[in-house]
Amino acid sequence: MKIPHTFKSSAKGFELRAQDGSTISITKDHKKFNWLSAQEPNRVINVFPNGKMTSSADYKGLYAKTGSTKLPKVKLTKLDDLKFNEDLFIPMPTGTVADKFFSNEGGFMPGSNIMAAGAPGVGKTTVLLELLHKVHAQNPNKKVLFISAEMNQLDMARYLKRFPHWGQLPILFLSDYTDANPQAVIESTLNQGWDLVLTDSYTEVNDTVKEECNLTRSKTEKWFLDLMIAQNQGKNKRKVYTTFVTILQLSKGGTFVGSNKLKHMTTAMMELNWKGGENSTQRYMEFSKNRLGQVGQKMYFNFDNGVTFDQARYQRDLLNEAMLAEEREKLEKEDGAFDALFGTLEVAEVAEDTAEVDA
Repeated sequence: MKIPHTFKSSAKGFELRAQDGSTISITKDHKKFNWLSAQEPNRVINVFPNGKMTSSADYKGLYAKTGSTKLPKVKLTKLDDLKFNEDLFIPMPTGTVADKFFSNEGGFMPGSNIMAAGAPGVGKTTVLLELLHKVHAQNPNKKVLFISAEMNQLDMARYLKRFPHWGQLPILFLSDYTDANPQAVIESTLNQGWDLVLTDSYTEVNDTVKEECNLTRSKTEKWFLDLMIAQNQGKNKRKVYTTFVTILQLSKGGTFVGSNKLKHMTTAMMELNWKGGENSTQRYMEFSKNRLGQVGQKMYFNFDNGVTFDQARYQRDLLNEAMLAEEREKLEKEDGAFDALFGTLEVAEVAEDTAEVDA
């Protein structure tokens, strides 16, 4: 007698679940692993006593029943009940003018998620690696990590020629684990507990895990986002609130590549661009979203002598912005005073006209 099972991906392969709650684990060395990998989502797997398996459409709605049997227990939270270590509120400064650009407190804030996007060649990896180095230089007790899914060791060796002070940055090269289990490698590495993690890039990490671990794109992305959130909350060996700076790729239309969940969990969205067209010598960073700081301000940088931030220009732009805001406020007050006066004159004229009519 065949027993129908639903199936889903697991950390080690696949999990088959019958209606009575019993499960069967299918690992990579199982003879049915490749067959299951080729099955479309929401197929019912029929298991026979002799181990034979067939698949069929979900005519009886087993997946719907599985998803509706247990309702989550809802727990409401009061803000007064939240308990956090004071480290959550202490910024990680870089010692540069960029500190005020990233947050009102001055630096990278623990437990936050910053997404950085920009066109190829604008310098995303270079400027962010420099900031990663500066955080560690200013805060030697802070652990920083670079996860590289786009560059290998030879690529980074060329960077080291230009930026020798990056030599002590710990780097996880995912290309070293393409034949292993990159999902487990990332999990075990992050579990060590890091204060600041730079990932290059979000798309390549997801693609590497998806291909090597036989997961769907949506499940891979959910795994990575859930892992980041857990690290944000300090669920690691050092119990530190990990901050992630994650490089995003752009589509051909210039939009971010990622799900709505990615956009919602993001603390800040930063764009890197050229002023005056591609390959201009003027490059800048700008936040379109920032829960911890300002948006719309441009931080210019260049690679003339390492990585340099244009402090004078940034402060000048802030001063100009403050002067414009003050001028707008002044004009609004004058407009209000004029409207009030004009309204008073209108009332007086109406009263005078009424008096003449009565006479």
